[in-house]
Amino acid sequence: MATDWRKDLEKLPDFGPEFTLAPARTALVLIDMQYLDAHPDYGLGKVLRERYPEAAGYFCDRLAKTVIPNQRRLLAAFRDARLRIVHLTVGAHLPDNSDFVPLRREADERVERETGKKPVCYPMGTFEHGILPEVAPRPGELVLNKVSRSAFTSTGLDQILRNMGVDHLLVTGVMTNSCVEMTARDAADRGYKTVIVDDASATFTQDMHDAVLRTFRMLYGKVQTTDEVLAEIAAGLGGARRAAGAA
Repeated sequence: MATDWRKDLEKLPDFGPEFTLAPARTALVLIDMQYLDAHPDYGLGKVLRERYPEAAGYFCDRLAKTVIPNQRRLLAAFRDARLRIVHLTVGAHLPDNSDFVPLRREADERVERETGKKPVCYPMGTFEHGILPEVAPRPGELVLNKVSRSAFTSTGLDQILRNMGVDHLLVTGVMTNSCVEMTARDAADRGYKTVIVDDASATFTQDMHDAVLRTFRMLYGKVQTTDEVLAEIAAGLGGARRAAGAA
């Protein structure tokens, strides 16, 4: 069933690209699925629950009931087909956080002063920086750490994807209107055929989430559900197998 943001697009010009996912050239990207910002009891989740309970209720419920289950479905499909998977984390490399993007570091320090709790600024090696076990990487899956919102700004993701022959991306994770959006937009600007997976991403409110999807679909790439993505990947794999059999 169409959501409001999709109906809005009927009244707006459509500058978004059209493409079909090519499984062998597609990578599944999971963004910042860490204790620091995707678990209700740590970091950002703890701050939300104590200061913004309405946002916390929506966000934590969506993660537990929608985002993580759908990411697990996508991971299972990609692992079964031996397709590319990229896990992205966010956090400083240095223990004093001095290499983290300055404006975000300063904002986190302000929140910590006000609440006594750190939201997101946890460096590598801390417990909070770790990826949730439900969607944790397996051996052979790429893990890159960023010190900015967009993975293309502070990691070698672009070069690595090109080395692997990947030019289609499925972007999932948190937050839809921050690291997910910025990574997806940067990917599109670099020529990647990019999909934000609607029900495998989340932010603090449905309105904020939908606003990103509306703009992204109108200008930059595609927005699909997990079911739509899995069907398209399965169809692409089936076609590849039929072609191989015919050869």
